[in-house]
Amino acid sequence: MRATTIFPLRNLHNLQTELDGMFQHFPFRSGLTTRWSPRVDTHETEDAFLVAVDLPGVASDDVAINLEKGVLTVSGERKSPFGLNGDAEPQSRGKFEHAFPVPDAVDTDSIDATYKDGVMTITLRKSKAAQPRQIPITVA
Repeated sequence: MRATTIFPLRNLHNLQTELDGMFQHFPFRSGLTTRWSPRVDTHETEDAFLVAVDLPGVASDDVAINLEKGVLTVSGERKSPFGLNGDAEPQSRGKFEHAFPVPDAVDTDSIDATYKDGVMTITLRKSKAAQPRQIPITVA
């Protein structure tokens, strides 16, 4: 199974991010707040699903990860390091939220997250029953 079947809305998010980027520098943007949305990559290994969220300039204290009713939500805010409202800064700021449906194969008690060099990596380990295994053959 590929990660794209697990996270079907990823392509829609990528399209939205690209469109936001196209219109970010137009002159009529002045006075408007742009919605910032971090880039997200997903990957599946034999024993886990991995979600990497690019969060440059975001403190780990400004990020929350929640699991509720089979949906993993990553939310937070990128704040201005200068205390500005974002209009005079070239980099978008603001609140963000991403929601991912968690596959049934995930052991929800073993989800963990690490934050290093501006990237939040969330590991959703598969339950033992969902991991591939070899079945021994008994000769009778």
